[in-house]
Amino acid sequence: MGHEAVIAGPSGDGRLPQDAYTHHLGGTMSFISPGDAARVNLNPRIHKSVERFLDGRRFDVYHLHEPFLGFIGASFLRLGQGIKVGTFHTSREGPHLPYIVFWPLIQHWNRWLNGRVAVSEVARKTISRYVRAEYQVIPNGIDFDRFACADNSVPDVMGEAPTVLFVGRIEARKGIPYLLQAFRTVKAKHPAARLVIVGEGGLRSAYTKLAAEMGLKDVYFQGYVIPAVLPSYYKSASVFASPSTVNESFGITLLEAMTAGTPAIATSINGSNTLGEDGVTGLIVPPKDSVAMATAILRLLEDRPLARGMAFNAQERARQFDWEAVAERLLAYYTELGA
Repeated sequence: MGHEAVIAGPSGDGRLPQDAYTHHLGGTMSFISPGDAARVNLNPRIHKSVERFLDGRRFDVYHLHEPFLGFIGASFLRLGQGIKVGTFHTSREGPHLPYIVFWPLIQHWNRWLNGRVAVSEVARKTISRYVRAEYQVIPNGIDFDRFACADNSVPDVMGEAPTVLFVGRIEARKGIPYLLQAFRTVKAKHPAARLVIVGEGGLRSAYTKLAAEMGLKDVYFQGYVIPAVLPSYYKSASVFASPSTVNESFGITLLEAMTAGTPAIATSINGSNTLGEDGVTGLIVPPKDSVAMATAILRLLEDRPLARGMAFNAQERARQFDWEAVAERLLAYYTELGA
């Protein structure tokens, strides 16, 4: 749209490749929260790095993701001279312990925000319990054409057999053990079926061992897949499964599958936020219910006209999440705030 954008943040090992488009601000550490083990920067001395980054730079808008997490957001809130917008991604059904512990600091930091965005209604409800304010619900986005118009090449691991696909971080909240249990039921009815798991994470070795202990065959842990190849995995899958169990306010990989035209199943944790209406744009099952997940997978594998119809509806729904449309909404919000 002709606007200049600069991206800054921490990196996992403190280094970035030479062609990286982000500016490095400190390293990260593992921060354990319910079902998650994301890496974040919690260094209170990060202020100096932010100060050096801003030296000589002037921005009209500072858009901070999870602005109250750690001290990077707080540093930008204090030092930035322009409109400041925070986007909130977190979902919690119960108490959010960091927000409770740091509540006084959060109220102080919140005074510097000019605008607030939540990526879903669930995320809005979570943050608004601790910070009472007006929030715009603007979802995460996707490059629609990248996934919808991908070529029809088939990765070797996918083959021609019925294939269930999972893509995401290999961590507790993603619900992979329940998917493995569901796949055991699927495998009993469709012996040629395979389960392909794409992604990295600290529990990969544990879940690989679990699949072996369960006696499951044709379960493939693919690890990291380069972005150029990832759309072909979605395109080649018979069914995409998102078995999330907790704390998911939005499903990016679920949205990618929808865009690719792949029949999808999600749990109620992120299904209604992303997938849409149960039985119309896909199937939504209760979390931690391997029987319901298996039943849904079998339904889509065995009723292909139904699966194709849901996939078509889901792809049409996904159009509204195209980055171009989301960027238009963000830009309108910036303008409304005075940028």
